[in-house]
Amino acid sequence: MNTNQNWIKYLAIAFGLVLALGIISSIVNGGVAIMKGFGLIENSTQIKEQGTDNFQQDFTGELDSVFVNFNAGNITLQTGNVFRVEGSDIPKSLSATLDNGKLVIEDKGSINIMPNLIGKDHMPDLVVTIPRDAILKKMELEIGAGRAKMSHLSADELTIKQGAGEIVADQLQANSGKLSGGAGAVHFTDVLLNDFEINGGVGLINIQGIVTGNLEIDCGVGQTSLDINANVDDYFITADQGLGPITINGQKISETGTGSKSAPHRIDIDGGIGPVFMIFK
Repeated sequence: MNTNQNWIKYLAIAFGLVLALGIISSIVNGGVAIMKGFGLIENSTQIKEQGTDNFQQDFTGELDSVFVNFNAGNITLQTGNVFRVEGSDIPKSLSATLDNGKLVIEDKGSINIMPNLIGKDHMPDLVVTIPRDAILKKMELEIGAGRAKMSHLSADELTIKQGAGEIVADQLQANSGKLSGGAGAVHFTDVLLNDFEINGGVGLINIQGIVTGNLEIDCGVGQTSLDINANVDDYFITADQGLGPITINGQKISETGTGSKSAPHRIDIDGGIGPVFMIFK
């Protein structure tokens, strides 16, 4: 892709995002104002969603895969001495089932962003604890809006789909996987990722740890930072620069790539709107 095509592509992306956010904001704000004017929505900030409750469910048996579809709120995925799904202010539409080693947590209700816009005090807070010795073949997390925290998890295949909000992970291991970014921040600390693909959305992406095999990054809008605990000579790195610099240890990357093509690991970067910083140590 030549320079002119890059400019056209990314300016179009930026314009489209600004336009879409402006339209959505106008519609939502206008709708809220109208409903308040007709008395359909009270102006009080003390609003609690109906049909929510505390939730706790313990499980026994083998576990080899986890699938989570969480509409909105805070969710924590972790390992521990118990096998449990629990939370507070959980919608009645959420269910958790274990069948043939597959744990499925799903909220079949619709995403209701209106309470958050008018001052909802209590967001759903879900905690999923799986046994420390569980060997997962597959883990999938899809979150619509809110904050997800993942800690001390390992899976052969990991898939994360972000809507709007923040994803924070530490000591995460995956033999293969994909992160589809939305709007918000992604922070990975002390991770070990092999053959991983990252599709950036709008916001910050910060990855710290070890990456092996093939790492593919399609940057979106925002800053991307890679802090890799490895020798740069073990990687062949290619980049298609977008609107922002791409650097390795402070030096701009060569148009023909950096490193030996026979290196054991590879990083391919498709730049977006914003800088890409890579540090090897």
